Amino acid sequence: MPNSWKEALDTFLYPVNLRDFERGREFPGFFNMKISGNRDSTIAFENHYQEAASTKTAAFFEVVFWKLYSQKSRCQKGTTRVISFVQENRITSKQLWDSVHQFVKLQTRENLERIRKLLGIVTDVLAIPLTLPALASPKTIPMIDIQVARWVNHNAYTHSINRINRLTPFKMNYTSLRDNDFLNYLNWVAWCREVAQVLTNIRKEEWRARDVEMAVFTAQRNRMVLNVLP
Repeated sequence: MPNSWKEALDTFLYPVNLRDFERGREFPGFFNMKISGNRDSTIAFENHYQEAASTKTAAFFEVVFWKLYSQKSRCQKGTTRVISFVQENRITSKQLWDSVHQFVKLQTRENLERIRKLLGIVTDVLAIPLTLPALASPKTIPMIDIQVARWVNHNAYTHSINRINRLTPFKMNYTSLRDNDFLNYLNWVAWCREVAQVLTNIRKEEWRARDVEMAVFTAQRNRMVLNVLP
């Protein structure tokens, strides 16, 4: 039964060439990874971010570019906007890393807003600021995006069967996920954690909350069916 989940995770693909960032040379030691996009290369990027983030703001800029990479019209300007705000306001890597870990410890709107303010994000968007804690603590925090939200909206009822933590449909009132879907995001986080534990127990190999999310992302994008777990 969990074979469909393993197949989806093994098929995950999100390739990113950080060298494509037009200002990358301003940050020695950064923006030089070419990420093939499978699970192993994505984990290597997560590890790189975790190791560098406490002392280098460039680690956060890389994550923003990585997240926006599939949006060719936004990735350059969006990343530059964050860089300009952080540099002009002398935001430190410690401030950013502390705010990320605050959210990892306690997922509240207030802690999310701290991350947004430090990045200079003025709208109440979810995806970009919530990518930072997801890559900082992939065992406990999944990412959220439109692809995942669409899957949840189609599968919330059936995939809440047998689960203590239940999925709830996203409102998706805007072109991007916003604060009015924050409670649905929290339900998604709790569900991913529970499913990760179920898959770990069944398959006798570690599944992280981010692995569950990557399988869901792949299933939605590739029109794969994920079996309801016991």
